[in-house]
Amino acid sequence: MNENERRAMNEALFRDVNERIAESAERFETDEIEFVCECADPNCTERVPATLAEYERVRQSPTTFLLAPGHEQPDLERVVSDRGRFEIVDKVQAAVRRTVVRLDPRQRPEQTEP
Repeated sequence: MNENERRAMNEALFRDVNERIAESAERFETDEIEFVCECADPNCTERVPATLAEYERVRQSPTTFLLAPGHEQPDLERVVSDRGRFEIVDKVQAAVRRTVVRLDPRQRPEQTEP
């Protein structure tokens, strides 16, 4: 696994955490939520305030991520929207795009009980 794929794995892990946060917020009918920054830095602990609707817009594509302002890495991604409280980035590096699409929990087939 190369460095870019490793960074993509970190981002996908943070995205998975945010999926659980979004599910909880939906269950408890909470709108203002603090998500974790989905940047490539495995040590990042930044919180990103966003509504559930804003998060859902980010998640419409498997290659877009929610980041704290200034956490983008130009060699991997480009900022497609700056909302002040957070940025939305789109992955531009080919190996990273393939990795995050493959690891997108919304793209995985549903597991069924035997």
